[in-house]
Amino acid sequence: MHEEWSGEGEVGHQDDANRAALQVAEAADRAGAIVTEQIRSIIEQAQSGAAQIRESAERDAAAIRQRAAESASRLLERINAIDGPLSQLVSELQREAESLTADFERRDT
Repeated sequence: MHEEWSGEGEVGHQDDANRAALQVAEAADRAGAIVTEQIRSIIEQAQSGAAQIRESAERDAAAIRQRAAESASRLLERINAIDGPLSQLVSELQREAESLTADFERRDT
């Protein structure tokens, strides 16, 4: 009769060990799920932050391009504004040089 109790004790002990192993496995699964969710959350936050940085950089770049285009436009306006008077000055200088050359030629002859 002693042997029967011994067998039942081992089965009970094995059941306890199986339950403990099952509990450990379930706890590990829960911990894994928690870690996975935290990693997902971190990734989503990083992606959101990256999108915000990208949008901000695009806005900044657009503003810089706009200011550069405006500066180039103002420079072109200034060049065009002095083009007429400068061309007129060059023409007058050419006429004056031609006149002086003609005067020198007449005096030499």
